[in-house]
Amino acid sequence: MQVEITRLEGKRLSITGTDGRLVVDELSPDGGPGDGWRPTELVLAALGGCMVGTMLSFAADQEIPVGDVRMVLEDEVDGPPKRIGVIKMTMFITGAVTPRQLESLKRVASKCKIGNTLADSPQLVLEMELAT
Repeated sequence: MQVEITRLEGKRLSITGTDGRLVVDELSPDGGPGDGWRPTELVLAALGGCMVGTMLSFAADQEIPVGDVRMVLEDEVDGPPKRIGVIKMTMFITGAVTPRQLESLKRVASKCKIGNTLADSPQLVLEMELAT
């Protein structure tokens, strides 16, 4: 998996992935027009999308009748150094799901790839080069 990030102007960035592109920006007081995604929102979106997708795959495999899904994620900043200290998450689902199935869905969702990565931090390797 790979993404490419390119500066558009100021702190406004274009991020291109396998099947799409999005714009990341800072809040207006921090130097950008404030009309793109914030980096922290992308972390929350990646985690939530991974959890919901993993849960839905499991539900389909186990024939658990999950209907609509909505998830709300909120971060709490911690530090120094400044970082996300807590991520509060609530997933709302509809369907004829038993309490036991609901607990299984919660367990599976919490073990998605992004959740596992955040729980056991990966090694971060940054290289920097002068472009020609």
